[in-house]
Order: sequence, then structure tokens, then C-alpha cells
Amino acid sequence: MNNTTHLPFHLTSPSGLQIKMNGNGSISRFEYKDIILNLFPGNQIEGGLSTIYLRCIDAIDSKARGVPLFGPQSEASYHLEADAFVAKGRFEDVLYEVRLELASGDLAWFWHVTLQNVGQADLSMDLILAQDIALAPYGAIRLNEYYVSQYLDHTALDHHQRGTVVATRQNLAMGGRNPWCLIGSMGRGVSYATDALQIFGGTGRPDGALKGVVDGLPGCRLQHEHAMVGIQNEPMSLKPGETVHAGFFGWLEENHPEATSPSDLMFVDRALGLLHDRPHLPVQENAAGSCPTRSLFVKAPALGAAPLNEAELDRWFGPERRDLEADGSGILSFFYGRHRHVVLKAKNEKVLRPHGHIIRTGGLFTPDEAVLTSTVWMDGVFHSMVTQGHVSINRFLSTTHTYLGLFKTHGQRIFIETAAGWRRLDKPSAFDMSPEGCRWFYRHEGGLLVVRSEAKTDRHELTLDLEVVEGDPVRCLITHHVALNGDDGLVPMGALFDVREEGIFCWATPDSDVGRRFPNGGFLIGAAEGTIFESVGNDAMLFEDGMSRDEPYICLLTGCHRKIGLTIHGRLVEARGQRPVTTPQYWREATSGLTVAADAPLPLQRVAEILPWFAHNALIHFLAPRGLEQYSGGGWGTRDVSQGPVEYLLGIGQFEPIRDLLVRLFKNQNPDGDWPQWFMFFERERGIRPGDSHGDIIFWPLLALGQYLLATGDVSLLREKVPFFDVNPQKAEEASIREHIGRALKLIRSRLIQGTALESYGHGDWNDSLQPADPAMRDHLCSAWTVTLHYQVLTTLAEALGKVNEAALAGELEQEAQDVLRDFRQFLLVDGVITGYADFEKPEQIEYLLHPRDQRTGLRYSVLPMIHAVINHMLSPEEAAAHLALIQLHLMGPGGAHLFDRPMIYRGGPMRIFQRAETSSYFGREIGLMYTHAHLRYAEALWHVGDVEGFFDAVAKTIPINIQSLVKPAARRQANCYYSSSDAAFKDRFEAYESYDRALKGEIPLEGGWRVYSSGAGIATGLILRCLFGIRPSRSQLVIDPMIPTALETFRVDLDIAGARFDVTYRRGHRGFGVEALELNGTALPFTRLEHPYRVGGAAVSLPLFQEALVDGVNWLSIDLG
Repeated sequence: MNNTTHLPFHLTSPSGLQIKMNGNGSISRFEYKDIILNLFPGNQIEGGLSTIYLRCIDAIDSKARGVPLFGPQSEASYHLEADAFVAKGRFEDVLYEVRLELASGDLAWFWHVTLQNVGQADLSMDLILAQDIALAPYGAIRLNEYYVSQYLDHTALDHHQRGTVVATRQNLAMGGRNPWCLIGSMGRGVSYATDALQIFGGTGRPDGALKGVVDGLPGCRLQHEHAMVGIQNEPMSLKPGETVHAGFFGWLEENHPEATSPSDLMFVDRALGLLHDRPHLPVQENAAGSCPTRSLFVKAPALGAAPLNEAELDRWFGPERRDLEADGSGILSFFYGRHRHVVLKAKNEKVLRPHGHIIRTGGLFTPDEAVLTSTVWMDGVFHSMVTQGHVSINRFLSTTHTYLGLFKTHGQRIFIETAAGWRRLDKPSAFDMSPEGCRWFYRHEGGLLVVRSEAKTDRHELTLDLEVVEGDPVRCLITHHVALNGDDGLVPMGALFDVREEGIFCWATPDSDVGRRFPNGGFLIGAAEGTIFESVGNDAMLFEDGMSRDEPYICLLTGCHRKIGLTIHGRLVEARGQRPVTTPQYWREATSGLTVAADAPLPLQRVAEILPWFAHNALIHFLAPRGLEQYSGGGWGTRDVSQGPVEYLLGIGQFEPIRDLLVRLFKNQNPDGDWPQWFMFFERERGIRPGDSHGDIIFWPLLALGQYLLATGDVSLLREKVPFFDVNPQKAEEASIREHIGRALKLIRSRLIQGTALESYGHGDWNDSLQPADPAMRDHLCSAWTVTLHYQVLTTLAEALGKVNEAALAGELEQEAQDVLRDFRQFLLVDGVITGYADFEKPEQIEYLLHPRDQRTGLRYSVLPMIHAVINHMLSPEEAAAHLALIQLHLMGPGGAHLFDRPMIYRGGPMRIFQRAETSSYFGREIGLMYTHAHLRYAEALWHVGDVEGFFDAVAKTIPINIQSLVKPAARRQANCYYSSSDAAFKDRFEAYESYDRALKGEIPLEGGWRVYSSGAGIATGLILRCLFGIRPSRSQLVIDPMIPTALETFRVDLDIAGARFDVTYRRGHRGFGVEALELNGTALPFTRLEHPYRVGGAAVSLPLFQEALVDGVNWLSIDLG
């Protein structure tokens, strides 16, 4: 029985499998119990990613012409039968029918495909199934699809009859289970793919072109960030009038504890054994069914954008271009003006991760719940993930869920009406970024369009402006995918809005997260002066039939204008306490006003060029915590916020924001003295926090407090009373921060490994991938890196407390520090090499892991404890030099220092010793071993020992500007942002393990990892200001301790120091460090030499003495180094 009246609909099976289909023939949700099988839920506007492609292969040139057989890109009609979803259609001379059926008693599904040649010539064709895979809880896939993909193991198996099949295992256990599925062909699979990159191609593909469909599937495993199984069946030949039957199957196992192996081929036979003979009737071309109206997002092509010529580049960006990047095709990118970076279309087509940027309103250096944040993308995403306050929960516009451009509806988009019809603004001719906004340039057949998005510094307002620079006025349709009702815009209900005098006000449904939290709040879209909206409507404006699909859109249709503009305001909370600061003034403060002369040495120019972008990223991480890939943020990691933001703010001399940060930290301390792994820093979300944390977490707030006290001497902070965290704020215990410190120290002392002063491992340490698989290890395993942190906290706090009249406690901590150092050297410095871990389960026979004595992991060296032992002066000069030599010999790759000397062994997903290190199938981020945060600490260690050239080289390798000039195997990447890792482009963990030496030799391309969201951007900025330029302001003294490589010799920079403007001249001697003379405004400046165990120390200048010598306007400071 046919039914064409219930689209969208559910296909269900007694087995428990369920598939929700959209009215456009795409899969919305494929699930079993709490296991979601599809990674990207489809929608009613543009569908999903799963489909079957029919490829007709030309008999002369063997080129393939492909078409999806169902979904909105298909011309098929759809109907629901009693037990199947059916799609029917025609492509050229092929009639086709697709039937999706679920097995009744087993967790299996089948795609039956019937093809009929209705032409006059022989046809050769094949089919490709593409199915995105999650095998994860729904909340996990909506939190971050990239992360889910990184823990799916794809394994191709060869079946004697059915050819290639692909098994996928979820390696991150959910509720004690590891879901697993198997996908194959009912005929014979001849090739396969495991990631959407292999099927769709990268961002450089022409609009609508699919690499895997045009060329066929590659037949190799790629463990990457868009999990998708592709199966290509063997070619089929059809004579005129012939019909052929083919298809694909899938099988799900709720729990598959073991890794995939050839024994799993039995599931192929079990699945296909469920098939029963069925009559194969000819395809009826005019069979009853629903032919859904396609949306404008499906029908309207992208506006073709041509490259800008040289004259146009000069016109818009000026002739002076810095750090120009080019190849044989021409200019790719460059910097110009003040804090501006331009990317041309040709560059974006050559990178894995397309260019994006995060902008935020306001001019404060402290959290502000009224702030608006937006993520913009070069490929025509003018605002997305627009939030006020919490940068994930309070979401007005949706975020983009793939960097491959697979969805075009997310966020704010623009269509323009041309003589040929509507065109979507997508890939521009040029993309111009500044810290506060972006411009898109579209050179097209009808002229030149310029679009600008901006986040205002002096007020909480986002703007969008479009100007027709050349050509006729245009009519625009501006779409907004609204996420206020939850699930990032996938809740099946339309946007709630009305048109008011001040603009279009949009609010959340009362039963949503935002609606419950802000019952009278919302967001306001306003028209800029001169802009008139001819029509304001919902998603019905996207369809020719004028019918809504209950998708949450606000669509604005403008008249024909040369200039069109709108604004976005948050109405969730009222803005208070804004600083009257201009954008240039704010970014001057954010960078200490650092500028260099146009003729400065190139290495120096690149440092100065990246500084505002690293500062921008550091502020995003601190005040609007999310990234381009790690978009689901909103809180502070206790470890991260105690490092990057603190070191960045110390570098620019902003002490009050650190105090504010510390008060928030101590308000979130648990009554037992520990902190959660992360927490929300706005009071409204205070209850959102985990119940446990890694063993190192308790140390970080104490370290940040000690560093602040050393810089400020602010004893009043110790007396300030703040509550310990309690779910019920009225019941919270209140105590001075001095008492909070005592509570933390008491807990630290209770966690020592018996008979030692060494801290136990707990739930883990800095390396999140090394959480113990066996919970019992938490008590008897010791991380040498955590011990170095423990020592650093004790010495820093002791010094700081000693300077604020807390001599008794300072003395206790000094003694504890000596005890820690004694046991560190006795138990963890083994055979002259610092171990990564020591297992004290049998104290009489300590087992060493990540050490030459290691018999379990296969790893011999770990960089983190080595570099932190150097930074914290726990080694003699000779020992420090020996460990740095070990790093150079065993832990150094072309992109920088690596975490370990080789990858952890991977066995298909099951874990034995450590969790994520053994379950991640993706060789990237921490698993890829070159983690930039750790590399920056390596640079800091080199600064401590006076390795001038090594220090500068290490810092320079974190700067992505023309990165190939310094790191030869580096792939092209966005040049104005911080990358959290440098990932060797191995296809999977097995290849990485077997061929790791090739990466160390520079034979494997290095891709930039996740961007922006990391404490590393703040650490890098601090290193540049405090270690390279060597300016360390405090409230009592100014420490000057630069380290200048031979490539710079003598140079000048402009800097703001202690609230005054300076022209600073650096003169390098034979060492490149160790101040020999200071001169301020023509007068010698006295200083005190600081002690240092590894090298000549810096110079400490009394701040009152320094300030007495200042003049109005520009001051002249001369620094002569040894």
C-alpha cells in the first residue's frame, strides 16, 4: 500500500532499529536505542549526507557521470510502504528504484536498488553507497562530530563472495558498550572509503563536484574527522531493456568489545542470510509518489567569483604587502595595514581547513555576559554560532558542522538576485580579516560586491553590510538559521519572531534551555539606515510552493539597493559597564602596542605580525571560550585558564583581570580543596561542571595565584572572602582565599604516594590521552610531570607568600618543596633520565614507563617532565643540558618537540594501559605527538638555559606565516591563527606507527590541527613579550630579560610599558641575553642582576625609579645585551 501523505515519516523495525526520513527523501536520524548511526542529521532544507550514487560510465573516455538516487539533490519521488521507504526516478536512460528496508528481528538494514535501461544503447554503470557514521550518543554527535570521528575505527575486510566490506567500531565506550557496524554490497564491493574527504573532496572542489563519485572511491582507509563509509560495487552492464538488481546492506552490533578482525565476516553471511526471494518488477516511471519541492539552498548555485587582478588588489589593500605567500598560480595571501590579513580564493582551495575567524564585541579584559560572539567563514558564512554570554548554550544562529562545506544552511547566508536567477554568496574572490571583523570581495559577471561583518568594540552589536561597488543594485535574500529552540536549529519547529518598530525580535520557546533561562529575552535584528526589508518571513520563503517545513529560519528580502545593512543585538541580558574604548585603542592595549619598522628583519616582522592574532586568539580562549573546530565550549578548563590567560595578561601588564580570574577560580573550588576539570564562569551556569578532575588540576589555581602575588604584592586578595562551591549558593561555606589555599594544600598532602613526597597520578595529568585504563593505577602511579608542577607551585607560592608577610606558611612550603625535589631525584631521575611515569604498586620494585627501562609501552622518552624540570630548575646545568640533548636526539621533528619518542601502539581500539592514547583512531592532536602547547614549554626551557637560537627557532615554528620557509613539510594553512597541533598526515594509526621515522625526517606532510581555542595562544604571546622582548612588568619593579638571536642583532620596536609609550632599541652582544647596560631617555638606568642557575640573569629595575625618569610622549629605552 502506498502512502504519500506522511512525509517526513519513521521507518521502524521490531528489532529496535528506527530511521526518521525527511520529506525531501534524506535521512534525519538513524538510531537504535541510544546509539545514533548517522553522524550528520539531515534537515528539510538541504537534506543529509547518506545516499546512493548511480554512476554511468562513458564507453569512450570512461568518465563517470554520477547522480544521487535519493535526497534533495535527486529528482526522485518518494513514498512509504508497509515496511519500506521507496525512491523512484530517472537519470538519463536509466529508470531506478531504491527500497530501504529494516530486518524484522535482527539489527540489519538493506538498500535494494533496481536499475532498468530504457535507452537504445548499452550502458555501463556502478553504484556507490555513502553513509555517514557515528555509533555514538546523540548528545556526543551534536557536541562535536570531529571528535566522534576521531574515535571510530574503520577496517576493510575481504569477503570471498561480497568483496570489500567495511566494519566500524566505536572505540569510546558508551555505557560500557562499543557499538559496531558492518556495511557492504549485496553484489561485490570493489572499492571503499572511510571519510567524507575521500568522497566529497576538500574545500577546493568546484561547487557540486564530488571527488569520489567522479573518480571512484580510493580503496584505502583514512581515519580523519568526517566519518563516512563508502562502498563501490563492481560495474554492471545493461543492454537496452534489461533490468539489474543490486544493493547494499548494514549490520549493527550493540557491543563489540574486541577489535575488528576477519572473524567478523560471519556477520556478512548472517545479514545476507536474512534476504528472501522477492519478485523483481520493472520500474514504473510514473508510479505514485511525492516529488518534494526543493529549497533555494538546493536549487540556487553559488555565485561564481573570479580572481581579483593586480590593480584591484592595489585599490583595496594598497601596494605594500607584507609576508606575501605565492606559488606558481600567483598570489595566495598577504598581510597589510594595521592588523589585517588577506586570503585570495586560490589559497583557500589549497588548505585542508578553510579560513575562519571568531569575533566578539566589547572592550573589556574580563568576562562580560552581554558580549556577542560570532564565527565567520570565508566560504560565505557571514555570521554563525551567534551567542550572547555563554558562547555555546545561548545560541541565536547555528554553527557550521563541517569544514568541508557539506551544509550551506547554517548561520547567516546571503542570496542575490541576478539576471540568471538567485545565486548564493559562497567562495569569494578575496577574504580580508582584522581582529574585529571581515570583508568578502565577490568579483562576478555583474560587477563587484563587498560584504562586511564586524563586532563593535564600543558597544555590543554585530553588523552585516553589503555594498555593490560595481554593477547594478541588487536584491538580497538574507537567511538566518535560528538555534534558540535548541539542538543547534534541529528542533522541529519554526523560529518564533515578530516584526517590531526597532526590528525583528526573535525569542526561544519557553521549554528550551534559552527560554527557561531568559523567559523574556531574545535577539533583535535591525535594519541599517537606508535598508528596507520588503518581506520578513520564515522558511516558507525558501520554497517555491510557499509552504513552511517548520524549520527555524528568519528570511529577510530586501529591495534593490547599492547598500544593504543590518545589525544584531542580544536581548538576553542588559549591557552594563562598557568601556568607552575605540577598536585601535583596545587592540593596542591587547598587544602592548608592539610595532616594528617596515625595514625590520623578516624574522622580527613575522613575530610582530602574528602578535595581534595570537592576542586575539588568547582573548577568545579566555573570554569567549570556543574555537573553529572545537566549537562546543563556553567554560574554563581549570588547567588552561590558569596558564594562557594569566601569562598573556602578565605579559601586557593587565593585573586587575587576573585578580578577577582568580576570584572566579576560588569561587569554584570544591569544599574538599580540589577543583573540577572545568567549570562555567558565569554565575548563571554555575551548576554545569564535572564531578572529578585529573591529579594535576588542584595545582594550577595555586600557581596562578603565586604568579599574581609575585607581580602585584596584592595581599588584600588573600584576605578576600569567597565561597567554596555548593550546588545551593545559600549553603556555600565562605572563607578567605588564604583559607582556600590551606584547604587545597591539605588535600595535596593527603594524595602523596606512601613513603614519599610524590603526588599520585589520580585521574590523569596534562596529557588527557593518558588517563589510566585501570582505575587502580590512580593511587600507585606517579607522573613525573605532575611532580615538577607540584614543585613549581610550592616554590612559587613560598616566594610569593614570603613577600606578603606570610613567612610561616612560606617556610613550610619551602621545606615541602625540598622534600619533593629530593624524592624526584631519588625515584624519578633514573639512570640519568627522567621517567615519564613510575608505578609504585610494588614499592620494592618500581616500574618505569616512558623511560629506557620501560618494558610495557614501547616508549622510551617523554618531553613534558624533562622540559618542566628544566623550567623549574630541578636539574643541575649538566643534567639540564643532557636532557635537552635527549630531546633533540629522540623527541624532535621538523615542526617542533614531540610528546614521546614514538606513537603509542594502537590495536584497533581496545585499551590496556591508557585510554584515549589507545582508542583514538585519528593520528592528530595529542595523539599526533606534536602538541604546540608542549612545544611552547620546550621553547621556554631553552630560554631558561640561554639557548638563544634554539629558543627563537622554537617560537618561530609556532607562527603559521609562510610556515613552509621554516618547516619544509608543512602543508599550506591559514596564516593568522594559533594551531593547537601539527599533525603528520598519516592515513591511520597503523601507518603512523610503522612509518613514524618518516615524519621525523620530514617526509610526511604536516597539517595544522585545531585552531584558536587553546591556552597556547596566551602562552605564546607571553613568551614573545616576556621572554623574546624580555619585558616583565610588575607593580614594584620592571624585569628586563630579553633573548635575541643573531638574525636580529640591533633593532627597534615601539612598546607600551607601565602605561607609557616607548621606542626601544635592542643591541645584541656575543651571547644575545644578559643585560649589560640600560639607558632611559639618555640617562643610564641602574638595575639589579637577577640570579639564574643556568645562565646570566636579567635586570630588575625599581619601578618608582623607572617612572621618575619618564617624559611625556615617547620615551627612549636602550637595552644592551651581553
